[in-house]
Amino acid sequence: MIKILVIDDDAVVRDVIGEMLAVAGYEVVMAATAAEALELFIDEQVELVVSDIVMPDMSGLELLEVMRLHRPSLPIVLVTGANTRDNLTEALTRGADGLVAKPFTQTELQEAVKKALDRAGRSERDLRDRLLTPTLTSALANAIEAREEGMRGHCERLTVLAMRLGLTLGVSEEELETIRLGALLHDIGKIGIPDRILLKPGSLTPEETELMRTHTIIGDNLLEPIDLLAVVRPIVRSHHERWDGLGYPDGITAEEIPLGARIMGIADAVEAMSAKRVYREPLCEPEIVRELERGRGTQWDPTLVDLVLNLIETEAVSFSAEGLRISQVLPQRAAAAVLRFPGSNASSEHLGQAQEAAQ
Repeated sequence: MIKILVIDDDAVVRDVIGEMLAVAGYEVVMAATAAEALELFIDEQVELVVSDIVMPDMSGLELLEVMRLHRPSLPIVLVTGANTRDNLTEALTRGADGLVAKPFTQTELQEAVKKALDRAGRSERDLRDRLLTPTLTSALANAIEAREEGMRGHCERLTVLAMRLGLTLGVSEEELETIRLGALLHDIGKIGIPDRILLKPGSLTPEETELMRTHTIIGDNLLEPIDLLAVVRPIVRSHHERWDGLGYPDGITAEEIPLGARIMGIADAVEAMSAKRVYREPLCEPEIVRELERGRGTQWDPTLVDLVLNLIETEAVSFSAEGLRISQVLPQRAAAAVLRFPGSNASSEHLGQAQEAAQ
């Protein structure tokens, strides 16, 4: 239950506000003076303050500033009997999250409190996401690449290519960020694959292939408890689905496959085909083009295949012994104007097929 601190030197008004909030399901603690309020305010369980502006020992505006010094994110709603533009302007300038003018109804008070709590919750989530999501994502992605020889830089190359496709399709900035996170985490489930399979230099047996394919479900399950990364779970789970329904783990088809997962599937394959792996040499550009044309409308979304082929034809995407090169001018949030990623120095056994390239 959310605890609210109510501050008013008028006992009648204080009790009325307390009753209104209690009826709405909040836990209420009350103070008659600013000094008393500051003692109660130290309680970290207080999640919102409702305070009168006019009080004998300290005004609500002055009290707001003191509280902000100790708990900057605490939402504070001010109550005033003088509903003037100056009061409103000063209250908002000093950081109030809401202003209620006397006389007010129960609905008006409850709406002001709810809006203040909602704004505070969004601000906290936004800050948490900005601070934690990049760090957590990078740590998880590095954990995968540290295990699998020849995979260094795979997520970075894949990320830039996937974001380039997203930008070409005109996805929103929010969707683009989801694609970026999905690219970094698409193979997180490989943490659960034994080394004897993950690091095997040769072809996998049918039984080993089935076990390798469980990495999509393992990854989805690993991310399930992490609310910050909920939006990337469809990409992690479905990036090996095929346009014709012959993919895994769910056998969904065409546009049933989330767009982010379709983008990831083709970007993953292109990056894998162009890079050296312990089990094969990289494919050259004509071979990659042939594989893309062969898989158009069967393995991959035909629209996305056409986009990749156009990027290759215009040399926005190219391949060399040094690795995948993307030389298209991109928005700053996506990449620099020219991005080059060094290839792996891992030894190879034999040339693999394109279908093996993105296990």
